[in-house]
Amino acid sequence: MSFHDIDVVVPVFNGEKYIAKALQSVQQQTVPVARIIIADDGSTDGTAQIIENFRQSDDRVLYLKLTHAGVSATRNQGIRASTAAYVAFLDADDIWLPEKLERQLDAFERGGAETGFVHSSYFCINTQGECLPDQKVVPPKQRGDIFMPLLLDGYVLSGSASSVLVRRTVLDKVGYFDERLFYGEDWDLWLRLAQVSKVDFTSEAVVGIRVHDGSAQRRARPGRALQFFQQQLLVYSKWEALISGDKRFKARLRKQAVDAVLPVLTHPAEALSFYWNLATSESVLVRSIVRNALTFWLEVCIRVLRIVWWHAKSKAGLNGE
Repeated sequence: MSFHDIDVVVPVFNGEKYIAKALQSVQQQTVPVARIIIADDGSTDGTAQIIENFRQSDDRVLYLKLTHAGVSATRNQGIRASTAAYVAFLDADDIWLPEKLERQLDAFERGGAETGFVHSSYFCINTQGECLPDQKVVPPKQRGDIFMPLLLDGYVLSGSASSVLVRRTVLDKVGYFDERLFYGEDWDLWLRLAQVSKVDFTSEAVVGIRVHDGSAQRRARPGRALQFFQQQLLVYSKWEALISGDKRFKARLRKQAVDAVLPVLTHPAEALSFYWNLATSESVLVRSIVRNALTFWLEVCIRVLRIVWWHAKSKAGLNGE
């Protein structure tokens, strides 16, 4: 069997339900990989035994037993253990179709040395691995230089981490996942990769993203809106020089800040803490979002009144008129 110079990094935490299917999908690639690096973020279930079974039958499997530190630190440990010219990421609850890597290597060949990473379209599956045709899919649309769309326009990299195959030299150049981030850590890395290289994709849906109670698709709940928004700001602060003068973008951030605080208005201490975190930030960009207390809380009040008015109209049956 001829192996291609690709290492696959699979982070896992208590993944006994799905890890076997993920690893099997790597083994079934039409382009065999060099190594399958499984970074175990301190699992306490039966994950270790499942991985050991794979390791005994496949000498490409490298098992890293780590202490629990979060997905970014776990992926980084896997990257540091890799040596191949290309690094692919696969979350332990997702799967690849057999031609996934082959299609992406074709894209690298088509794009040449300027292409730093390739992603793909995807489909969603349930806990049994069945396709979910009604689940919303965001297909890839932009090739080449996508840095500014990723930064300012809300462009989403289709397939997330499980779809990405990256050139190792580019990854080493920009650094790995930011371990301060628990939300948007992949978007942060894609931004840094896109700043120094071009991007390509395969339009075929070759990645299966599993939707379940613990998946990324279910984690973004209103109760965590404040934390998520603050994590976004941490990423934006890295590009402050590029975006601080964009009034339209800052207005959008201000609206997001207002929307983020709405779910916790019944907890005044939490809402006030969120405001002061923004108002006293070291980042000029972040401080400019709230401007001053009067303006910020006035915008919150206006937003609440609009919501109340919309619900009143809806109850009266007037929204469709």
